[in-house]
Amino acid sequence: MKTLLAKLMGIGASIWQFYAPILRQMFVAGAGSLLPIALEIVQSLADTRKTGAMKRDTAIFLLKERAALLGVTTTEALLRFTVESAVQRMKAND
Repeated sequence: MKTLLAKLMGIGASIWQFYAPILRQMFVAGAGSLLPIALEIVQSLADTRKTGAMKRDTAIFLLKERAALLGVTTTEALLRFTVESAVQRMKAND
């Protein structure tokens, strides 16, 4: 499966072997615990009159605040990934 995904994405096997554990750890440690919160935030912003970029920036800011309150150490990349995952999940459920 990993090699199929790597081939589809045009990523060399050695690069995939390097990044796969990092991505898995990043998702399990941060995004997994923050995704329900991100879904709540994204849903609350969905019907606002803000532009897509404004919604994204607001969602990232709010998620960063909530993560800090929960004591979850995160990166900007993880926050963006989690918010985008929440958006995609919400779109899939519509």
